[in-house]
Amino acid sequence: MTVEKMLKDAVADSVGISVRNSVRNSVMNSVALSVRDSAWDSVALSVWYSAWYSAWNSVADSVRDQILEYVYDR
Repeated sequence: MTVEKMLKDAVADSVGISVRNSVRNSVMNSVALSVRDSAWDSVALSVWYSAWYSAWNSVADSVRDQILEYVYDR
C-alpha cells in the first residue's frame, strides 16, 4: 500500500466519520426538539384545559345555585 493510498483512505475515513456524526447529531437534535416541543404543548394544553374546566364548573355551580335558590324561595 502506498503512502498516497493510505492518505486517501485516511481522508475518506475522516470525512465519512464527520458526515456520519453530523447527520446523527442533526437527527438527534431534531428528535430532541420535537419531543421537547411536544411536551411543552402537552403541558400548556393541560394547564389551559384545567383552567377552562375550573372556570366552567364555577359558572355551572353558580347557575345551579341560583336556579335552586329561585325554585326553593318561591
